[in-house]
Amino acid sequence: MIIRRFVPGAVAMMLILATSACEQGLTDLNENPNAPTDVPATLLIRPAITGSATNGMGVGMTWNHAGLWAQHFAQIQYPDEDRFLVRDGTMQAFWDGWYSGPLRDIQAIIQKGEEESRPNHVAMGLILRAWNVGIISDLWGDVPFTQAVRGEAGNFTPSYDTQQEVYTTLFADLRQAAEMIDPAQPGMGDVDLIYGGDMEKWRKFANSLRLRLAMRLSDVEPGTARTEFEAALAGPGGVFQAEEDQARLAYLAGTNRNPFFQNQLTRDDHRISATLVNHLIATEDPRLPIYANPIQSDGVSFIGHENGRITGSAPLTERSKVGNWFTGETSPVFFQRHAEVLFLRAEAAQRGWNAGGSAEDLYEAAVRASMSQYGISEAAASAFLARPENNFAAAGNKLQLIGTQKWVALFGQGTEAFAEWRRTGYPNLTPGPEVVLPNIPRRFPYPALETSLNQASVNAAVQRQGDVSLQGRVWWDRP
Repeated sequence: MIIRRFVPGAVAMMLILATSACEQGLTDLNENPNAPTDVPATLLIRPAITGSATNGMGVGMTWNHAGLWAQHFAQIQYPDEDRFLVRDGTMQAFWDGWYSGPLRDIQAIIQKGEEESRPNHVAMGLILRAWNVGIISDLWGDVPFTQAVRGEAGNFTPSYDTQQEVYTTLFADLRQAAEMIDPAQPGMGDVDLIYGGDMEKWRKFANSLRLRLAMRLSDVEPGTARTEFEAALAGPGGVFQAEEDQARLAYLAGTNRNPFFQNQLTRDDHRISATLVNHLIATEDPRLPIYANPIQSDGVSFIGHENGRITGSAPLTERSKVGNWFTGETSPVFFQRHAEVLFLRAEAAQRGWNAGGSAEDLYEAAVRASMSQYGISEAAASAFLARPENNFAAAGNKLQLIGTQKWVALFGQGTEAFAEWRRTGYPNLTPGPEVVLPNIPRRFPYPALETSLNQASVNAAVQRQGDVSLQGRVWWDRP
């Protein structure tokens, strides 16, 4: 047997060659090409937008929680959430979905935009973050924000910002975004699934979203609300002025299909709420056949399902499904609509703020905008507005009329409808007949795992807020 031995010089030469090989990049073979550590912003914006839509406007949120409690929708099968039986696992999924999903992507977009001196990218990130964090805080109250999404820096127990602090930061972020956008400079082109790279529209979105958040404080901090509202309206680029300005995500056939369409391929658990259907019928609203399909049993009648009913309380064929306009394979979802902005301005004018028009004119424009996007004629809208129960001049409580019609126009935008019902109290919604709580929920409870892993921060937030159960109220939600 021959035994080969390496002499010291040979060993030294091998070490030199090995070191040289490492320096020439052979260690790159240990890197996983399917798990990149650095991704350009143009690859992050798509998942940031679609992830935001899934978390804030998906089936779980719109049909099973926020939109359900706003009584736009009802559960005809497995009605736990309709009876206010909320699963902690679902709360945890919502929480994790936001903080480990779109918020991480958005934070990276902002950081990369700053590092690469791309102010338009930074602005897009700030606007998307404000939209998401606004919803998160509206649902949970005090939440991690300034210390959130910092796990890579070793912060796994972020403190909670008060909701007042959250809103203060969001106002500043949206103002900064509107001011830093340069429409003459490139956005992100076709990978921008909301505006296709049109930065002028992003600027309008920033100001319009600021209007929404400002009005949210109308009862708790009316001075701040008015100041922020009027500043947003006068901000660079202005607010939504037409249907083409509104922020929406259009889904695609086959590849990235509408989530409600996808859900109905295998499920049949939801119907339109009787509360909404009965209101539309009573006011002769031409949006009824858009919002709802006729019942299957006769193909003519529109019958909603009563919220809070147990399984089997009505045959599936005798309650109206959600209209095809909202559940088609390519049906869009809306981050913010033009009609909402007009309703916000109508309410502001009625409160005596500078809204750029009279309350009556803005209210009528809002109703018309809501109808025109569905192809409803001007004549039909005029006939609707002439009815005494819909007419602004005839209304005794004009804020109630604005709030109620805004609730109708927000159909499909569950989180916003839920938030505005809590803020305004319009319409007067009542719990269903077989619910387990005395009142409709007004907030989300913190998930148990967060309480366990970030106990000190959660305890501090609970001590500040008091009741953080489903029956509690967030800071801006005044009795």
